Parts: sequence; structure tokens; C-alpha cells
Amino acid sequence: MVAEAAPRRVLEVGCGTGEFAERMQAELGVELIAVDLSPRMVELTAARGVDARIGDVQALAFEDESFDCVVAGWVLYHVEALEQAILECRRVLRPGGMLVAGTLGMDHFREVWELLGDPSRDQLSFSRENGLDVLSPFFEHVEMRDAHGVAVFPDPEAMRTLVAVSITHAHLADRVPNFTEPFRAQTPHAVFVARKAG
Repeated sequence: MVAEAAPRRVLEVGCGTGEFAERMQAELGVELIAVDLSPRMVELTAARGVDARIGDVQALAFEDESFDCVVAGWVLYHVEALEQAILECRRVLRPGGMLVAGTLGMDHFREVWELLGDPSRDQLSFSRENGLDVLSPFFEHVEMRDAHGVAVFPDPEAMRTLVAVSITHAHLADRVPNFTEPFRAQTPHAVFVARKAG
């Protein structure tokens, strides 16, 4: 989806360890800047040869209309001031530029949380279910593309590891029961492509 924008200059917000930034830079031959709040994530991303900087999507340190594409992969639902973050992404996009924003569906890993006796999920501020409504007031055209998958846990330890690193469910890691057959869980995602008015 980023490639479809034929961008020359790309900003990734919330770059994490920089795997996707490195891939975009190598495969698309773009000038890419990656930002993250975490100094450690910036360090890991920079080690991949990416221009990585400490930065906050809610207050981007870039001039207006300075990027062809902004990528926000599975990050917007973590932001305190979501509307401000979206406004900042739009501000730094050139006219006709695109925001590519991935997110989770509300049923993500539902089977795992039900198995562990905690099926309730906090409503995400930016999700597969509400992303169109969230982005549409700010962009000329918004399209949602589904990206469904299935996670397969070959053994209890694999599930325990995942649960232990989850932000909202880490306390449930000790509840993972023993199982002998691989355990499958649905992972609904969506990627939104939002075009700024040109």
C-alpha cells in the first residue's frame, strides 16, 4: 500500500525496532525518516541504517507538507490524543499524500483471551471496526483493506510468551493451560489508506 503511493519521502511514526522502515527503504528506494518515543527503539532502528529520531506523533517536528506518505503501523490506538496525532500526520503530508495506518480488529486473539477466562477487551480508539469513522473527517478519501490471519501456537510455552509481553493481558500468562494440539486464534487486522485532499 505504501508502494502504491509512489512516494519519494516517507515518515514512519512509531517505528518500533525498525524492521518495516528498513524494508521500505530498501525495497522502495525512498528517503525515509522513522520516529518513536522510545530511545531504545530509535537506537535499534538506526542500527538498521535508517534515519531514526526520537519523536511524538502528537507533535511532529517536521514542516507542513514535507512527506508523500506517513506510515502508522499498529500505533495509533496507543496514542493519548488520537485526533491530534491524525491532524499532525495530515499536516506533514503534501496535498494528495497518503496516510497508511494499520490496526487490530476487536476480536484479535479472542480465542486466546476466552481460553484464559478474560474475553473482555478494552475498546480501541482506532480499530478495524471504527477506523473509517475516525479518519474520514480528516481526509478526502479513506479506504479499508482487511488483513486477516490465524496465529498458531504449537505449544503452551509459545502462548505464554505472547501473553506475557502483551500490554493489557500480561497478568494472564500464568493461566495458560497445558495443551498438546496446536492452538489457533483469529487475528483480524485492517490497513487504512487515507488520501489528503490535493
